[in-house]
Amino acid sequence: MKTILIGIHGLRNKPSKYILTDWWKKSIIEGFRVVNLPVPRFSIEIAYWAQYMHTRPQDAAIADQRDPRYLWEPYLSGSFFGPREPHTFKEKIKSDIHQELLKLIAGETGFMNIDAISNAILHRMFIELDVYYHGTLRDENGVPHPARDLIRGELIRLLVKHRNKNICLLAHSMGTIIAYDVLLHGEPAVPVHTLITFGCPLGFPVIRKQIQRELGLGTKEEVKLPTPETIRKRWMNFSDLEDVTCLNYNLRTHYHPNEAGVRPYDRIVYNNYECGGVKNPHKAYGYLRTLDVTQALNTFLVLENAGLRQRIMWLFRQPMV
Repeated sequence: MKTILIGIHGLRNKPSKYILTDWWKKSIIEGFRVVNLPVPRFSIEIAYWAQYMHTRPQDAAIADQRDPRYLWEPYLSGSFFGPREPHTFKEKIKSDIHQELLKLIAGETGFMNIDAISNAILHRMFIELDVYYHGTLRDENGVPHPARDLIRGELIRLLVKHRNKNICLLAHSMGTIIAYDVLLHGEPAVPVHTLITFGCPLGFPVIRKQIQRELGLGTKEEVKLPTPETIRKRWMNFSDLEDVTCLNYNLRTHYHPNEAGVRPYDRIVYNNYECGGVKNPHKAYGYLRTLDVTQALNTFLVLENAGLRQRIMWLFRQPMV
């Protein structure tokens, strides 16, 4: 059966759909080349929803950093692929304090669990998530729609378009929330062979409680959420421990298996994205070229769905770690 990679991006403004798709593809190819695996033929499309939140995309030609279209973090090839250098004692202390503050904000008993404060934080810190759940946006014709319907429609359209292929869905950041929402509730329901999430906030208590309320499951912490039945083969979740959106990265403890036995499989990775000397362990480009994501894509594209020639090539070129 033919395969397709479908990506869905995360928060904030992005470059154009064409450029973003090209940079995701380059990141994936880079991952294969770094570990000395033959780059398989693959097609990728992006469920691009940034245009509903932002009137104009980011543009590399913009030189003024005050311009909202200024492109702060373009795709750049990696130079160091890990492991991450150990923290110095001072850095370790700072890191520990940072983690404690995050727990205070987003932990199981943190104030993000208080509904009134939680909604305020969603509005201030995650404006687009607040719009997704509660706002309205205009389509290309200027017609207003519930934001959730408009944004989910971008992913649903691609899933329906490729419903006769084996689909690997790649979801980043807020895109993981949208992907989970679509796979759980989207109509028509389209099966997905593999779900790969990275930089994923689905472990945050405030997000889980939002899902619990919508499913009528109450808000008790011990309640586990369903793995969508539309995920047929596997759900792999990749997290860099310095990515703050992955504070609660162990999704497996919060999601129960579907009827096919699929539930999240969590892996810790090293996201090496850096631009201008500034590191960003949340960036999609860095996640897509990690060894673990490359191996997951190789399993999907080659070991399970490739032709005989591609499988033979893989046998003679094992990955270098």
